[in-house]
Amino acid sequence: MPSKTITISTGRDKQVLDITDRVQKCVSELEVDEGLCNVFVTHTTAGLTTGESTEGTDQDLMEVLERIIPAIKFRHEHDPSHAPDHMISSLVGASLTIPIDGGKLQLGTWQSILLVECNGPREREIVVTVVAA
Repeated sequence: MPSKTITISTGRDKQVLDITDRVQKCVSELEVDEGLCNVFVTHTTAGLTTGESTEGTDQDLMEVLERIIPAIKFRHEHDPSHAPDHMISSLVGASLTIPIDGGKLQLGTWQSILLVECNGPREREIVVTVVAA
């Protein structure tokens, strides 16, 4: 299965980035006309989802994600202060699968592929794999 790895540099501790264009570029370069595209983030404090990427919705999403994590005494031995970041990324998930038709990602009108950064700024690797139909 052909794949490409892209690197995304995040700029803030908590951030939602639209990476749709970068993923579509990979699909175009891999020259798959029909099939599936899997997008996978190789980190435990970042996640992937689909959503609207208009102004303010990124901040709304991050605020909702932060608020659903309870204020408990985390037992994460490495660094309890960023244990909530691991929980958010686990809830969001590490991968997406999107249909490809005519060489294009089949996203809805308002859907974008969003990288959810929970512990930045840092570089994040995203593996884009396509399976031809």
